[in-house]
Amino acid sequence: MKLHRHKLPASCIFAILASATSAFAEEQEISCDAVPGAVRAAFEKAFPKATIKECAKEVEKGKTAYEISSTEGETHRDVLFHADGRLIVIEEAIPIDSAPDTVQRAVRKMYPGAEIRLAEKITRDGAVLYEFKVKHRGKHVEIVFDSAGNEVKP
Repeated sequence: MKLHRHKLPASCIFAILASATSAFAEEQEISCDAVPGAVRAAFEKAFPKATIKECAKEVEKGKTAYEISSTEGETHRDVLFHADGRLIVIEEAIPIDSAPDTVQRAVRKMYPGAEIRLAEKITRDGAVLYEFKVKHRGKHVEIVFDSAGNEVKP
C-alpha cells in the first residue's frame, strides 16, 4: 500500500490524536452481537479476512460509536465506526520497519537505544499518523509522528 503524505493543519492533527487516544477512556466492552448490523457489515466489507476478537461501545464527539478489535494474520486492528457504519478511525499495530523511513529515523533520533514496545498506524479521514510506545531510560513514553517524521503533540 502506498501511503499518501499530507501536510495537515495542527488543529486537524490534534483532533485525530484526541479522538484516537481518548477513545479508551470511555470504552465499554459489549457482546459483538450487540453491534449494529450496519457496523458489522461495514467492518466485514473493509476487512473480509479479519477475525473479530472483541467489541466495545463508546462516545465519540457526543455520539455512540462502536469499536471492533480484530486480528488478520499477525496484524491486530481496532476499528471505530458510527452506528450507521461510517468509519471513524483505524488503529493498526505495525512492525516499526513498515513505518516510513522518515518516521523510523525520527523515533530512533529522539529516543536512541529505546525499546519500542508498540508501533501503531492511525488512519482518520485519510490522514495517517504513527504512534509509538517506547521504553527509554526506564520510562514509558508515547510519541506520535506524521508521515514526514514530524512529532505531533496533542
